[in-house]
Parts: sequence; C-alpha cells; structure tokens
Amino acid sequence: MTSLDYAWDEPILPPFIMLTVKGAGSSEIVCSMNDFQDSKQLYYENFIYIAATYTFSGLQEPSVRPVASSKDAAYAELVLDVSPKTQRVVLKKKEPGKRSQLWRMTGTGMLCHEGSSVPHNPHKPSPRSVDSCMILDIAGLAAVTDNRYEPLMLRKP
Repeated sequence: MTSLDYAWDEPILPPFIMLTVKGAGSSEIVCSMNDFQDSKQLYYENFIYIAATYTFSGLQEPSVRPVASSKDAAYAELVLDVSPKTQRVVLKKKEPGKRSQLWRMTGTGMLCHEGSSVPHNPHKPSPRSVDSCMILDIAGLAAVTDNRYEPLMLRKP
C-alpha cells in the first residue's frame, strides 16, 4: 500500500475527493476523506489486444526466423481478430476499440473474446461468468507434436 501527503486546494470546502477511471467504461466514486470506506470500489474493464509484436516495431529476436520478408509487414500492426461470420481467428490491422479484436484474461488464465460476449454496463460490477464467453483455443484436439500448424478458433470453456 502506498500513501502520499496531500494539502487540500480549498481547505474551507468539505474534504471530498472524486476518483475516476477513464476509458471506454469509465467509472467514478466520491469519497469523504474523513470517513474513507473500504466498500467503495472502482470498476473498469481491462481489455487487451493480442498482437504480432514484429508487425508493430519491425524488431525481432535474433533466433527467430522471419515469417515474411516484406517490409510492409514490419509496421502493419496486426492483432488477433475474429470474423463475425465464420468465427475464425485471423490477423488483421489493429482498429482501436473494435470489439472483435478485444480480449480479457479470466481469473483462471483463459483468454476470453470480448466480441462474442454480450456487452454489459461497466458502471455496474457484475462478475462475468466464464461459461458465457468464448475462449481462444487451437482447432486440433491435441497439442501439435508433428510439426504441423493448427489454426486458432473460439470455443466454450
């Protein structure tokens, strides 16, 4: 836990502070500094993109063989996207805020696809059921051991 000394800007006003989380689903609370309650909590969604790093920076690890020789791929900014019609997982150019490109990590370590989940009000804390989302998985039934590639897909947990 961290603390920081603070001098009130307006010492004659009541000691209230407004805390806000900015973003797509911003949330805010007002707290009395004389009676701070642990029950007051801010909620926000922390979505992520799953990116092909090389396509953002053009840098790669020396031991990794490049998949494409095109210089265009180095700055294409590719992320995992899910086609709404086919539900196939593909690489596409990053589009900020596009739900089909957003993912979140569940408490059990699965990558849940935001675009296939029903949107909910971020101002209301409602723990999402893992069973109601689609997670990232490989299409094959077993791990790849014979140097073949398996496509990615969405599955129920």
